[in-house]
Amino acid sequence: MKQLESSSYINEQRRSYSLYVMQMRAIPAVTDGLKAGGRRVLWTARDGKKFKSAALAGATMPLHPHASPEGSIDTLAAPYGNNIPLFQGHGAFGTLLNPTAYGASRYTSVTVSKFTQDVVFRDIEIIPMQANYDETLQEPVHFIPLIPIVLLNSTEGIAVGFATNILPRSLEDIIVAQITHLQGGKVLSQLFPKFAPTKNFAYKHEETERGQAYYFEGEIEKVDGVTIRITKLPYGVKHESIVEKLDDLSSNGTVIDYKDSSKDKINITVKFKKGTLHGLSPQEIMQLVGLQVRHIENLNVLDFTGKTIWNTEPVELIRKFTDWRLTFYPKRYQRLVDLLNKDIQRYQDIIVAIDNNVGGAAKKIKDKEQLKQHLIKINIVDVDYIASLPVYRFTEQEYNITKEQLNNALTTKKIYSDIIKDVKKQKEIYVAELQDVLKKYNKGQYSE
Repeated sequence: MKQLESSSYINEQRRSYSLYVMQMRAIPAVTDGLKAGGRRVLWTARDGKKFKSAALAGATMPLHPHASPEGSIDTLAAPYGNNIPLFQGHGAFGTLLNPTAYGASRYTSVTVSKFTQDVVFRDIEIIPMQANYDETLQEPVHFIPLIPIVLLNSTEGIAVGFATNILPRSLEDIIVAQITHLQGGKVLSQLFPKFAPTKNFAYKHEETERGQAYYFEGEIEKVDGVTIRITKLPYGVKHESIVEKLDDLSSNGTVIDYKDSSKDKINITVKFKKGTLHGLSPQEIMQLVGLQVRHIENLNVLDFTGKTIWNTEPVELIRKFTDWRLTFYPKRYQRLVDLLNKDIQRYQDIIVAIDNNVGGAAKKIKDKEQLKQHLIKINIVDVDYIASLPVYRFTEQEYNITKEQLNNALTTKKIYSDIIKDVKKQKEIYVAELQDVLKKYNKGQYSE
């Protein structure tokens, strides 16, 4: 049977859909670690106000028309889904036993977290912007956080032909690697995953054909020869999964009985059939009850252009991200220089105005337009600003104050200009800012 060929229209639609899924829904950006929905809800909430989750989702819809972004809000606020949540949640955003037990959006509220304000929104004034889908609003192409958020908080997604499964790393490990790179040292070859809310960390690593595999395990206490107490679950294993496993072991007679007293902590007492635990190591017991798991990491991200999938590994990502983030320091200080130039011009105009007795002339001039013409004749640049000043600003006391302000501004401008030209100074500033983040947030969400 002859195989039918797709039309050029269908092929183009397939390609457009594939790109849409990758760029907008499934694959996070290496730049800010976010998918489009998450980026848009953070941008909408950037002023720090407290939003009802439903209201924030509605306010984001002009930027995000594909579907309600309530899921993105829940994901960014979940205390048991992130090393450091980007939203501070108020209400039900999951528990230890059920990390995705989110309350209805009409009952929950969020504000951007302090961490987001300090780290993700740093240099928000110079982030690249683009038109939204119907060109009625502007939205960020990406934020420029100080650290690679994509490694801090776990992410997963499936696109057309691509998938991503990124395990969480500790803030300390990430920042130490960044500082080491900025200072010219060699970054360690592996950054093992760590998940702060449940104090989980990978204890073993191996390479597989499918990618890097990391092993996690829970914790148990041996009560007696036939009884254990489960006190911690492995990363990624749900409480209900362990209960189902114990039910299965009960059905086949391996487990006689178990008591689940878990609430704020995992506390499951399990009694086995006599002789079951004899000769078994703690690791073998954990394997028996499902407390040892393996996660294969698939570190697919949108690259720095946002148009290509980049498959990488954590250390290389940190190096490339840190080099990329460093390029924004000249832009930061150029913006500050531009702002200072406006102030400097105004200070200079005030001095010229006082030297030319504008205060006295203003009393004789009939209207503002005549005053502006006079200011132009004496070479005032910011005519509107000087014309709007009250007469008391043109005194000897104001002259001295303005002179001092001008000198301070010129000194600061030189400092900024020197930074723009000196990569070494930029690195020193970056290192200092990373150290400050580490000091403030090394304990993650619990230090706020």
